[in-house]
Amino acid sequence: MENTIMHFTHPEHQLLLMTCKPDDFRCNLCKTSGTGLRYRCNTCDFNLHQSCITYPQILSFFAHPLHTLVLADHSASTVGPTVCCDFCCEPLKGFYYKCIPCGFNLHPSCSLFPGIIRTRFHPDHFLMLVPTTGSCSACNKNLTVWTYRCGICSVNLHCKCLFTSSFKEDAGAEASKKTQKRAMVTKK
Repeated sequence: MENTIMHFTHPEHQLLLMTCKPDDFRCNLCKTSGTGLRYRCNTCDFNLHQSCITYPQILSFFAHPLHTLVLADHSASTVGPTVCCDFCCEPLKGFYYKCIPCGFNLHPSCSLFPGIIRTRFHPDHFLMLVPTTGSCSACNKNLTVWTYRCGICSVNLHCKCLFTSSFKEDAGAEASKKTQKRAMVTKK
């Protein structure tokens, strides 16, 4: 790991790797608080999470296969209506991926979701990330965006339900029970 780097989001100065106290900085790329290691420009008070330096300037993304996406700075755009991520429907802040021809927008963190996954919450089949409507098998809330889905069992899981620590074991067990019931019905 290098102690100093040049990064395309801050081409004016080198960024120095340093440690900080909890909630001691706000990342200029993702606009969230950070703890632990960060890359910092003391002159400009510019900070990047250690993980945020890995996002590429140009990205190919399976959910938008026709065009590449370019990392753009939302804070540099003119003031206007709130722009949301076309993947999770949450507002964009800081840097985001944009398809210039289509206007497709994506959080850098949303670009990390795998297209196909196997999980302990639904161990019988792979789940594919697809645009889905209906309700989440774990939290029962409406689905309006990309969701992990088992086409065989009709199990749908929000990305947040699947990957966050707030997804409790009992929610996973409940999703498994629904999966088993649906699997029994579809196997008749």
